[in-house]
Amino acid sequence: MKRQSKSSTKLATIQSEEDIFREKVSSYLVCFINECPLRSHCLRYEVGRYASTLPMAQTSVNPLHPKMGTADCPMFREHRRVLMKWGLTRFYYDMPGRIERAIRSYLIAAFGRKNYFEMRKGERLITPEQQQVITDACRQYGWQGDLVYDGEQEEYEW
Repeated sequence: MKRQSKSSTKLATIQSEEDIFREKVSSYLVCFINECPLRSHCLRYEVGRYASTLPMAQTSVNPLHPKMGTADCPMFREHRRVLMKWGLTRFYYDMPGRIERAIRSYLIAAFGRKNYFEMRKGERLITPEQQQVITDACRQYGWQGDLVYDGEQEEYEW
């Protein structure tokens, strides 16, 4: 995954949000419920607006489900960018070995081995919820120092 500087990422985001949505619409679960009260700030609805009329079928939420199109929609995704972190290669540098081993074991159990190592190598972005799990684990095992990730970027929480 290629990383860009903050300024070039911001510029690319402004220029290519429409392209991101057009690319994502073919593989993302979208929504077409025009009567939904959450549609004005729902990522699924926004991406659905970029669906082409050419395919005869589109992967979308089930409009017949009783909670779809309501304020309690279980498929709602906020149409906003969040600060994602990436990479844990320098994360443990200042930690004592016993704390490092305990935290690493906890995180592998929490996220799964494959996901953990993808996060560690920077191949998988770390969501704010996952960042909170990492922070809580560090505090639980006695680490009060800084949490050093390899980088960060703003991204949609697909």
